[in-house]
Amino acid sequence: MLTRLPQARSVLDRYGLRGCGGNEGPVETLGFFARAHEVPIARLLDEIRHEPRRSIELPVVQRSQPGDDIYRPFFKAGIAVVLSLGAAWGAYLLARIAIGGSFTAAGVQEVNAHGHAQIFGWVGLFVMGFAYQAFPRFKHASLAHPRLALATLWMMLLGLVGRSLGQVLAADHPLAWYSAVGASCLEVTAIAAFVGIILATWRRSGKPLVFYDYYIVSALVWFVVQAPYESVYLSVTAAARGERLVSLVSTWQAPLRDVQIHLPKANERLSLIGLALINAAIAGEIAGLLLMKTAGHAWAALWYGSVLLLLGTSALLVKSWHVFSHSDEADRSLKFLRAAYVWLFVSLTMLALLPAYQHGLLATFAADSAAARLGFSHAYYGATRHAITVGFISLMIVGVAAKVVPTLNGIASSGLSRLWLPFVLINTG
Repeated sequence: MLTRLPQARSVLDRYGLRGCGGNEGPVETLGFFARAHEVPIARLLDEIRHEPRRSIELPVVQRSQPGDDIYRPFFKAGIAVVLSLGAAWGAYLLARIAIGGSFTAAGVQEVNAHGHAQIFGWVGLFVMGFAYQAFPRFKHASLAHPRLALATLWMMLLGLVGRSLGQVLAADHPLAWYSAVGASCLEVTAIAAFVGIILATWRRSGKPLVFYDYYIVSALVWFVVQAPYESVYLSVTAAARGERLVSLVSTWQAPLRDVQIHLPKANERLSLIGLALINAAIAGEIAGLLLMKTAGHAWAALWYGSVLLLLGTSALLVKSWHVFSHSDEADRSLKFLRAAYVWLFVSLTMLALLPAYQHGLLATFAADSAAARLGFSHAYYGATRHAITVGFISLMIVGVAAKVVPTLNGIASSGLSRLWLPFVLINTG
């Protein structure tokens, strides 16, 4: 359409096309664009008809802006992190565990540094890049402070490298503690700037919040809350050793990962109810885990009730989306999204079965283990978190990227690889 009606670009740019799809725009119908950007199709067509016509030989010049393709460096950095600090380091740690025949063969700080890189690097950088790219377009606005947005990428990368190295070395080299904590504070600053940029973009748009925006607001709140939580947790545990370290981890690490989980939208009414229940469940999990370690095991009831609430609410929401129903359109990303939800429920079911594992299997077959004595199994919690970070979140990232990136580059995804090999490898891993 843009080839035959070049004047339509200025209209579509007003509603979020800018920077997407190259010179000819994304390979999608005008109706799909209108639905995705919440513009009445009749209004869109009317504005295109009344836009001053231009000669096809003199196309509209597409002026680039700093935020037009801001997702690219964030996505590339996220891929670099997951291949290095994520997959490669994780495989190395697993190899040490296998060779040593014990989960303690890999140090707790090494495992935590690896997990931190996955959350802040792989997940965090993709979330930030996609938010910078997509949120302004859905609000029909330009990204606020695009150069600061790019600066947050370098702040996050410097923080990730400094934090990952410093955390591993802090127990034996006291100066590394300052490096790790300083790098963690740099990450907190980057995340605060990211949230500020998104809020400034929303204010610039002048548009009210719609129901799915409340999921974004909740995600931003949890993102901000967990960042300084991690910094404080790191400063307390980085130089700790032995039983003191295990005790600190058992008390403070479990709720940390629950802060970093949030779920997508449903229909309007169910979405808002589900959002309230999910936020309550996450808060209940965090409070329950902390209180059962500091104020008595009776608080385990709060934690377990919150786990069941999170599991039930998630099941209700996913069922309402009909994710597993028949699709009339073949889409290579759909299998990733469906598998992601399967892994979500694997993780949540493992959490629900934790009492049976901790007080049943572990007490019966490994009663003398440190995990049984402390009432906390780092290995079991690691497995549940791995299921949700690699299974749910990573598959969701790959699925969304497989759908979005071709669209942003004006490429029809129907002519691309079906991505069966990465799908099989990720799920097998």
